[in-house]
Amino acid sequence: MFKEDLATSAKLAAFTLLSPPAAGARAGPSSSSDEPGSPSQRAVFIASPSAWPTTDSARSDSPGWGSAYGFGRRNRAATRKGAGHLTQGTYKWAAIATLLLLSIWVILPGGSHSKDRVHDITDGDAPRFNKSLVLQHAEPQETFFSQLLPGVRYITSMSYGGHANQFVGISNLLYVAKITNRVAIIPTLMPLHFSGAPQDLTVFYDLDRFIRESGIPAVLQSDLKPFSSDPAQLTTEKISCWSILERVAGNRNFNDGSMMVHGMDVRNWPLPFESGPMMWAEKVQEFDYELGERLAWIKRVNKELLPQETALPAQKPGDRPLNRHETLKDGFDPGRNDPPTDQMFCLDNTFFLATRVFPPAIPPSAPLEPLRSYEGQGWLRAGQYLHFSAHLEALAERYLVSLFGLWTARSIPPFISVHIRRGDFEQARGLTAIDAFKDAVQRVRDRLDRRMDDPDGWAGAGHELQRYFDGVRGKDYAVVVTTDDKMDSDFVRQIRSELGWKVLDHDKMQTIKKYGEWYPTMIDAAVLARGRGFVGWNGGVEEWTPSLK
Repeated sequence: MFKEDLATSAKLAAFTLLSPPAAGARAGPSSSSDEPGSPSQRAVFIASPSAWPTTDSARSDSPGWGSAYGFGRRNRAATRKGAGHLTQGTYKWAAIATLLLLSIWVILPGGSHSKDRVHDITDGDAPRFNKSLVLQHAEPQETFFSQLLPGVRYITSMSYGGHANQFVGISNLLYVAKITNRVAIIPTLMPLHFSGAPQDLTVFYDLDRFIRESGIPAVLQSDLKPFSSDPAQLTTEKISCWSILERVAGNRNFNDGSMMVHGMDVRNWPLPFESGPMMWAEKVQEFDYELGERLAWIKRVNKELLPQETALPAQKPGDRPLNRHETLKDGFDPGRNDPPTDQMFCLDNTFFLATRVFPPAIPPSAPLEPLRSYEGQGWLRAGQYLHFSAHLEALAERYLVSLFGLWTARSIPPFISVHIRRGDFEQARGLTAIDAFKDAVQRVRDRLDRRMDDPDGWAGAGHELQRYFDGVRGKDYAVVVTTDDKMDSDFVRQIRSELGWKVLDHDKMQTIKKYGEWYPTMIDAAVLARGRGFVGWNGGVEEWTPSLK
């Protein structure tokens, strides 16, 4: 699109937002969509209609437009002034010279058509999201709100639960950003099941690639304001957030650490929806769109002091009746706090958002594999484009090379990945027998054989990405296990000696010592996602991502 005019670029931008990327866009690290200059890297998202350049502004602001436009004016003036003194040959050579100059202008980076407003090509051939479109300053600021640009609408949330829950919540946040035309501010990742410091999403995921492939503009919360292990050293700011969790679980999100580490003091506001186990993302979209109804709801919340506790403490005869300020739910005080603004649409939780997915308009010729219960729009429109970072992928390859005793990553054989969680499950749910995992692995082998024999005998997610190896049947696939069990336990010894399965050993690899507390979890996730088939506990959120990937 470097050589297309401005109107065509605008049409392409709209088309990119409405159309899914090419099939290859979802492939792994070796996908051709990673090549510089590929269509998936040239997707354009205009953050706000007010930010679209007009032809006149492009002429005045861009060096390419200015030089070419000025050259044309001077050339016309000179021609009018000295027309009687120019021969026909002079006109001919002038025309040729003009065409050559214009050709060079179109090709050279200085031409306006070569300037990609959304991707700032500053790091070799890897396009990066141009954050100046959505942030005031290139560097994080002392205050969060000083980074917001007038005319740009944002959406943010808080991290919730362990990493798997946080990934689902961030995927849903990015989807809601897409359907509301807002810029997503991604919350900082927080440790839950282990000690360690907060981390930016970009340590483990490729955000620039996500933006190129999904068309959803997003920045880190750390791009606005840094986090600190001692938030008292930061400027404290208030931020008001709509509480999804109050409608889902009865009270606000107490897990607000991802805001606290940035010096953000959360003030909660209720939503006007019915309570239930989940909340429709489309309801949130409608609430954002209907500004008048939102303002009326804010007025009602202030007047009635909502939300009120339903179970009030028992009172003795003669006790003073409690006023509505005293019976507000914990963490809510609308009369003393400003409501969330239209520019900064903050939600306290996005993990509990549900989405509607309809079957294809034209049924496929082959049987359609049904979507999993957790395979919603958050995954289909956003999460699947959150690829692991090159740094994490390299570590996953290094661990697999070591696990199989190889020299290079090219020699890693196809394998089935298995996640066995035992530590906290022993008390909470009981342990699953090893025979259950053996049976599940065999079912995966059988399914691989059926798909090898009839690749077009099914339809559904991942069909276009299926790859098989000549002469390699399901029985030949290795099995790679990640588990939180002790490496010297009878269970792990049995897996290794009797079944011949490979078990990732973070003690042997000294993962925590070399890389930190986050890395056993994140390397496991990257390794599991590389499996050609997956076995995990049915119902565990940590199984969702590897099974979908």
